[in-house]
Amino acid sequence: MKKRTALVTGGNRGIGLAMANKFAKEGDRVVILDLSAEPSEEASRVTEESGGAYFACDVAKQADAERAVREALETFGFVDVLLNNAGISRWRSFLDTTEEDIDAIFNVNVKGIYNVTRPIAGSMMAAKKGVILNTASMGGKWGQPLESAYCASKAAVIELTKIMAMEFGPYNVRANSLCPGIIKTNMSHDAPHADDFWLEKTPLGRLGRPDDVADVAYFLSTHEARYMTGQAVNVTGGMIMY
Repeated sequence: MKKRTALVTGGNRGIGLAMANKFAKEGDRVVILDLSAEPSEEASRVTEESGGAYFACDVAKQADAERAVREALETFGFVDVLLNNAGISRWRSFLDTTEEDIDAIFNVNVKGIYNVTRPIAGSMMAAKKGVILNTASMGGKWGQPLESAYCASKAAVIELTKIMAMEFGPYNVRANSLCPGIIKTNMSHDAPHADDFWLEKTPLGRLGRPDDVADVAYFLSTHEARYMTGQAVNVTGGMIMY
């Protein structure tokens, strides 16, 4: 018997895959939604061994996201933990940021949360239980040059999470956001700054790993975090402290 069903968007690699691994290791069934038509080898292993499943979908498209969520709910009955992790970034100066850049980033990072969460939150509210975790970013609190659209979208995720906490709290459904710092993933490889630039700003003296974020996400999903909701939790090695 699995303890819970955890659904992770953007779980094919990086932080999302680390979350999937963590929840599976703790005995939860893991369902992954990702844009890739086929799961990565590791994502396939995690879903199969945990008794979960992989559904290809574009979270930015409402019909596609709702179709995948409906299939997940029909297969597993209930999602106990929703991890809205899918996200994209593009490095552009403010003046070079195009309408297409803005639409693409906000459609995935913000609209994608609406598209996936609405059908799941309804079932959580009816059952009076559930946890929602949204991956925001340090950039949502502390913006950086060349990331105007990305940072604005992640600030939106933080505020959106607070509203979720307010609206869902009376139904015993908690919502928190995670604010990772510089985490060594494929996305961070495209950053214009070298590692040394960030290391100088990090009291712990190292950059983050995907499992650093996954461990915090798991804690926030547990009974031990039962009185936490509406929070934007930093996982930055001390790079920011507010």
